[in-house]
Amino acid sequence: MAPKATITVFLFLSLFGLNTSLQRKHYYMNNSMKWSDAQSYCKNYYDEPSTVSNEEMQMLSDTPQITEDFYWIRFRRSQTNYYNKYSCVVKRSSSKVHDADCDETKPFYCMEDMDLILVQQESTWEEGLQNYIDLAIINSEDIIEEAKINSTVADTDEVWTGLRFLAGHWFWVNGADFGYNVWSSDGEIQCPAMNQRCGVFDRTQGVCKPTDCERRLNFLCIKEKYED
Repeated sequence: MAPKATITVFLFLSLFGLNTSLQRKHYYMNNSMKWSDAQSYCKNYYDEPSTVSNEEMQMLSDTPQITEDFYWIRFRRSQTNYYNKYSCVVKRSSSKVHDADCDETKPFYCMEDMDLILVQQESTWEEGLQNYIDLAIINSEDIIEEAKINSTVADTDEVWTGLRFLAGHWFWVNGADFGYNVWSSDGEIQCPAMNQRCGVFDRTQGVCKPTDCERRLNFLCIKEKYED
C-alpha cells in the first residue's frame, strides 16, 4: 500500500504531465533524491528518468511546480564520454545543463515512452478521440517524418490527428506546444468554416489541413510503448 500512496502524492504534486513530443511524456517529481534513487523511482513508477534535448529544456524549466533552481534529467549529448561520478542537472533560471555530484539530492523528471500508431478504422474525429483519447500530436520535424512512415498503409489519404479548432483558436487536444508549423503552404486558417474545424494529416503531402469533423477516416494516436 505504501508505494501506491507515495505515487499518488507525487502525481498530485506534479499536477500535469508535459507532452513535449509524441514519444515522451514528462512528469515533474517535487521530491529531492540522489541520482541513483531518482533513477530507481522513475523505473518503478514510469519508464525511466527524462531524457531531453536542448529544445525541450525550456519547457521543462517553465513548469510552475518547480520550487528549486536545479533538477535532475538525462541530457541527449552527441558525445559518448560520461563521467561515472557525475550526471546532468538543469539550472531552471537559465535552462542550461550542468554536471553535478550524483550524491546531491534534487527534484527530477520521469518520463513515459510512447508509440505513434495508425488505427485502420474509419471514424469521425469525435469517435477517434472517445475510443483512443490520445490522438497524435505532430509538433516537430521528427514526428512529421514518423507520421509519414506510419501512415503509408492507411486506407485513407488523410488521417485524423489531435488538432482541433474551438473558441477562436487551433490547439492540440493534450495541450502540447503549438509552436511548430504543421500547416500546408497556405498557412494556418485563422477562422475556418464551421464544417472545417478538425485537423487531418495529409500523408501524401506531409502536412496538416482543416476538414469536416464528420468525415470517416483512419487516425493516428499514441499509446504507452510498453503496453501489452
